[in-house]
Amino acid sequence: MKLRCLVGFALSLAVATATIIPDDVPDPNDSAVKRHLVARSAMITLEKRQRQDHEFRQNLSVVVRQADVIVQAIRQEEIEDYWRQAGTPERPEDERFAGEMFPLARPYINATKLWQIVKRMPKGALLHAHLSAMLPYDTILETIIETEGMVISTSQPILDERSAENATVTFAHVNTTINTSAETISSADYVPNTKVSVKITADQFPRGRSGFIDFMKSKLTILPEDSIRHELGVDEIWRRFQACFGPTDSMLSYEPVVRTFYQKLFESLVDDGINWVEIRSGGSSGKLVHTGQEDVDPDLDVWWEVMLDELDKFQATDKGKHFWGARVIWSDTRSKDREKITKSMKIALGRKQKFPELFSGYDLVAQEDLGRPLSDLAPELIWFQEQTQYLNLTIPFFFHAGETLGDGNSTDYNLVDAILFKSRRVGHGFSLYKHPKLIEEVIDNAVMVEVCPISNEVLRLATDILHHPLPAMIAHGVPTAISNDDPAILGQDIAGLSYDFYQTIQGFDNIGLAGLGALAQNSLRWSNFEDQSDADWLRDIDLAARGDGLKAQRMQHWNQQWEEFCQWIVSEYGKEYPVSAVAL
Repeated sequence: MKLRCLVGFALSLAVATATIIPDDVPDPNDSAVKRHLVARSAMITLEKRQRQDHEFRQNLSVVVRQADVIVQAIRQEEIEDYWRQAGTPERPEDERFAGEMFPLARPYINATKLWQIVKRMPKGALLHAHLSAMLPYDTILETIIETEGMVISTSQPILDERSAENATVTFAHVNTTINTSAETISSADYVPNTKVSVKITADQFPRGRSGFIDFMKSKLTILPEDSIRHELGVDEIWRRFQACFGPTDSMLSYEPVVRTFYQKLFESLVDDGINWVEIRSGGSSGKLVHTGQEDVDPDLDVWWEVMLDELDKFQATDKGKHFWGARVIWSDTRSKDREKITKSMKIALGRKQKFPELFSGYDLVAQEDLGRPLSDLAPELIWFQEQTQYLNLTIPFFFHAGETLGDGNSTDYNLVDAILFKSRRVGHGFSLYKHPKLIEEVIDNAVMVEVCPISNEVLRLATDILHHPLPAMIAHGVPTAISNDDPAILGQDIAGLSYDFYQTIQGFDNIGLAGLGALAQNSLRWSNFEDQSDADWLRDIDLAARGDGLKAQRMQHWNQQWEEFCQWIVSEYGKEYPVSAVAL
């Protein structure tokens, strides 16, 4: 009886409730809706104030704001009409989308308007690049082929894909007569490790010189089909990556080739809108064979004398007259034992004394996950700092740190040591976004992160640009700038920054042209143009273009380049993409 009463009461209540449902619909102009939208807008505004590029955006000129809106429209148009292409069940590989893996997107990028804009952009400075992997290898190989006396040897004949993959390759120069009738490396009768003419080898290779260059690029670059195999993990791709450096040391050892390398490198950087470069190099001390010789000069200084000589020659040309120059961050391999690292540190101190303007800092390179952490090298690093003070030398640290997927492992905690050792910039810093306290530290101490988006993707830290932590760094207020790391190995096929800049603006909604501009300006703000005390370094970063020193002058120069570039965008695309008054 009681149950029937309860059921009846529930039914009555349901009927009564149903009868009072309102007939009207949600009102977009309701006061509660308006309050929500106001609160939403306020929250977004507050968050944007924390962004690292906020100050830059607040000071945009009218022309730059117009260019920013135009580029935003071009980007969105290309996302919808160019990149958004559906695959089919029969051909799923035809699927295309904005932000896909760089090796897959690479063939399509150059056909976009956004690429033409990015390519023309003044990019400031390249602050993180490793010397032997900066210039596309096609260019170096073409030079080697045409250089008299250059020879090649391999550990086995190159007869098929397997032998091509397993063979080691060495280049050299000989000043004796080369046996032009000897079997070359693509012959079954080739005697392993026999030096044969590079020119004849290339001409006799299957498919001729193009086939030879393709073979060499398979030894010197990470192929697209390899980089996208994330299921094989980071260590596997690093083995491939580090193997690419083997042949490059011998490729860049003969003086005429090295001199041509530097000229083409500096020209390529200027062509890509780069005014300044800081190069990781030095740990191997440089091995140079002089013109017409075949033995390495034991003098450690000759490599750097050639570099400075070619830099001076380039800056004396019309193309190079506005190129500010280059400095070298001495870089040791982190896996070396203590004795070898200490020995190299002593060489670095000597080179700094001999070439004070050329050498700008110190770093430890190679794979962090399998290398020794900075904490393990604390005795050597502290000793190095003490020696620089004793010798009255300025050699700040610019450490690789946090180039890892780890969270709380020794590689991840390299970030802690880098900050405690007062590293002025951090290379990669991929795992920094996981550490709120470290984020505070880098912001408070004006430590900039040299972000290398394509490198992080190809070396399997991020599956694609859309999964990169750069937007998180910018949103939290971390100083950042874009670098390219090892473009010759990683598939960019240019020496400059354009592909990394393109991936950044194309991949993230919150960047835009203004965001790219902030990143480029940062590269100059944190450039190590000259030796400075810690106090002077921080002062000039704080003053930026408002100062009266060298850094301020160069930032002012870039500011003018930036305004002219944005005016070009407005003139070139303004009619096709008109800017409304509201957008300003």
